[in-house]
Amino acid sequence: MTIPPGRSGRTPAWQVRPGSVGNRPVRLLVAGSVTDQPEVVLLPGLGAPGYLAPWADRIGHWTRATVLDLPGWRWGRATACRPTLAGVSEVVAQWLTEQDRRNVVLVGHSTGAQAVLRAALLVPDRLAGLVLAGPTFDPAARTVGRLLRRAPRTLLHERPAELPAVLPSYLHGGLGVLRFLLDALPDRPEERIGQLRVPVLVMTGQRDGFAPPAWARQLAELAGGRCVVLPGAHNACFPYPDLATGALREAVLAWRPPTPAAEAAGAGTTT
Repeated sequence: MTIPPGRSGRTPAWQVRPGSVGNRPVRLLVAGSVTDQPEVVLLPGLGAPGYLAPWADRIGHWTRATVLDLPGWRWGRATACRPTLAGVSEVVAQWLTEQDRRNVVLVGHSTGAQAVLRAALLVPDRLAGLVLAGPTFDPAARTVGRLLRRAPRTLLHERPAELPAVLPSYLHGGLGVLRFLLDALPDRPEERIGQLRVPVLVMTGQRDGFAPPAWARQLAELAGGRCVVLPGAHNACFPYPDLATGALREAVLAWRPPTPAAEAAGAGTTT
């Protein structure tokens, strides 16, 4: 896992830690510490966690942020779970259960968004909310040919600095990354999202050709949640981590149940 420097060139204040699910190793990238805010657990797209580093670093300023390195690409194979949406989502749910994590905001980006949606249906009682960032793939892009036609105009607006953040994972994954992509391509998140029992935020990039704003708004509407459109393309959280964090924190504050004091104050103003 390559950790890109922060915006000022400094090394982010986070650590790569070993973890496990059952008898399988899972690497964790952890920033920040537990506070009175819900903690945030993030899942990257296609098993390349490095590009989530700037976002996790900003989240770590106000709560604990943990990036799960799933499916755990090492030398051409997945070491932590099956490299499928079902395999990844099951392990995310299992990890939350084994670690007894509660009041969690679960965040997934790209194919990670597809997987966390499934995980949220497995363990809704452990979640304070769900964030789908750049949720793939809109119905008009669910063939290899259509996806390839969209790739140039999307990648044109990505930052070159993303490449060293994701390339090591893709090289370790080899053909497994392609097989993972093909597994995710026909998935229909629109058929699952209405079953969620947790609040939802959907975000995407203005120039995201894999998860266009119209598609993100459709998913948000189906979930009864909000949609936020950031500048940038598919990996908008990489060049704009402060904006992504601001949208996330605003949602978290809105989702928190009112304190007894706030409820009493509200009751006192009722006429």
